[in-house]
Amino acid sequence: MELHNRLKELRNENGLTLKQVSSSLGLTLSAYANYEHGIREPSVDTIKRICRFYKISADYLLDLEN
Repeated sequence: MELHNRLKELRNENGLTLKQVSSSLGLTLSAYANYEHGIREPSVDTIKRICRFYKISADYLLDLEN
């Protein structure tokens, strides 16, 4: 699964809005929306924050493991 699809899946599974996730991660709504739409790729620091937020491994987020 591509990163942008995984991000959207995680957000939906947790019943969160784009605004809630972006705010929790300290990102602008448009920046996070760009990640979910596959327009931009998050930095390594942002990937770390996403993993801590969802309590998942980077391997899972990046589809290196199921």
